[in-house]
Order: sequence, then C-alpha cells, then structure tokens
Amino acid sequence: MQTRHLAVLLLPVIGYWVAACGRDVPTEARPGRMATDAISTDLSQSYQVILSCTDGHSVVLWVDAATLTSLAADVDAINASGTGVTCRLDSTALDPSSQTTAWTVYDYNPSNNALAPRNAPNKMPATTMISTTTFDFLPGKFTALLTTTERSLTGDLSTTMLRDEISVSGPATTFMTQHNGGANCSSNIPAAVRFYFVSPSASGSTVGTPPAGFYTQFWWSNRASLELLNGTQSGTIIANVGDPSEWSDWNGQPASSPGVMAAFQKAIHNVQTVGLSFGGICFFETGVTAEYPSDKPPPYEVFSSTFSEETP
Repeated sequence: MQTRHLAVLLLPVIGYWVAACGRDVPTEARPGRMATDAISTDLSQSYQVILSCTDGHSVVLWVDAATLTSLAADVDAINASGTGVTCRLDSTALDPSSQTTAWTVYDYNPSNNALAPRNAPNKMPATTMISTTTFDFLPGKFTALLTTTERSLTGDLSTTMLRDEISVSGPATTFMTQHNGGANCSSNIPAAVRFYFVSPSASGSTVGTPPAGFYTQFWWSNRASLELLNGTQSGTIIANVGDPSEWSDWNGQPASSPGVMAAFQKAIHNVQTVGLSFGGICFFETGVTAEYPSDKPPPYEVFSSTFSEETP
C-alpha cells in the first residue's frame, strides 16, 4: 500500500448539501450578489474563483480562462432561469509566485454568504505541525472548509481511500450549523464534517433545476461524516473515492446516477482540491460554529485532524 499522509484540522466551502432529506437545493433563497462581474479572459492567466449562489452554495476553485468563461455562461443561465436562484462569480488573476498548497480554512462572510479564507496571520489560519493540522472555531463565524491543493494529495484519486482522524477539544458546549442544515432539514443541529473534493475539468450534462454544467465539478461524501456533538470528542471517517455510491454533487445527485456517472469518473481522475466540508446531516456545507458558554472565549475550541490517503 502506498500511503499519502497529511494531518488536517478540519473545518468550506460552501453551500447547502442535501443527502438525508432527498433534496440538495433548499427551496428558500438567501441574500447574495446577483450577477457576474466583468471577467478578464487573458489566456496567459489562471484565476482563483469564488462561486456563490443564493441556494446556499459557495465554493472556491482555480481555473484557466476557458473554464472561467464556461462558468460565467453557466451563471448567466442560472440568473436568467427565473427559478429564484442567482449566482455570482468573483475572480482574481493569480500571480504564480503567490500561490500556496497549504491547508486553508474558509469561513462564511456574513455580509454576502460567500467564503473568505484565513490566509493572514491576524486571521488565525490553520497551522500544521508534523502530521497534524489544527484551527480554532472563532465566535460568530461559520467555518465551511479546510482544503489543500497539494500535488501529492490530488490528481488521480480514483483508487484512493480517504481517512481522517478528527478530534475537537476546548470549552464549547456544542456545535451548530445554519439555515436548517441539520436533522430533517428543519434544525441547526447536529453539525457534521465530511470529505469534499473539486475537479474543474469535470463539467457534465446538466441534471436538475436550475441548469448548470458546473454541478459535477464539486463532490461531497454521503456516507462518511462525523457529527460534532460536544466540545471534547474524537472519531475517524473513511471514504472510497472510486465508489460512486458514497458521493453526491452540488445538486445532490448521487454519483451512481446515470446522468452524472461519466462526470464523476472524470472528476476522480482529475482532483484539484481535496479536504473537509462543514455543515449538517441534511445540507452538507452550511458551515459550522462552536457554541461557547456565557463566559466568552478565549480559549477557543480547537479542531484537529489527521488526513491520509491510501492507494493499492
């Protein structure tokens, strides 16, 4: 067995994800930005993109100019669909020297429900020591993702088993998600964490309403998740990347569905980003926050995880 190993303290990305309730796009729209920006398509550039929709999803990915143009067309189609769901793209041309493959924590920005990375020392980013990555749950913040683009952990993961040993410790009394992402799509508890990966090359045929070719670029583990119930607990989650029965896409379509199977196969051979997503049992990426006792922290609740990959 070859083992890819890296510790992760789990945290985004991102939106609502439905599994247990049989629906993955909530019926209510949340406030969000409504239109695409004017986007440069300089072929010499690559871009960091934050894609945010009022169905509760917000994701981060890195794309070339052609993929960015395709995403913009998908967003325009959604915004013109009349379904009540709208999306917005924010893109930044990347300086290759500034890019990092380190584990990054993303929190929801309360002003627009998009994601904001903790990528500066004063934002309390994730830290890695030896094989363990940790971060603090900040009061009033809903943490959505902890992800990496590290080459040794991405690429062709079609025969890979993901494993994460997770623990939380600190003064929190419990954890909660938001937008009724917990039990039965009607509560903010329990909160949960699960695996997540991105593959920008895996645009598939549109399944669901509103239409979007980008649904199949984003995948969450259905079976492998850990409920966060109190301030001191631990557990392990394991997922087989190549088993389509264990994954679903942005629109809640099982990877085993004929309509998305081809795109899923493309995705697992071309993974760009991998890591963990925070949300609930019903919606997979509504974010998670720690509930503290009346005496305000610090100390903060610490989330810690050891992430590893095994292939034959």
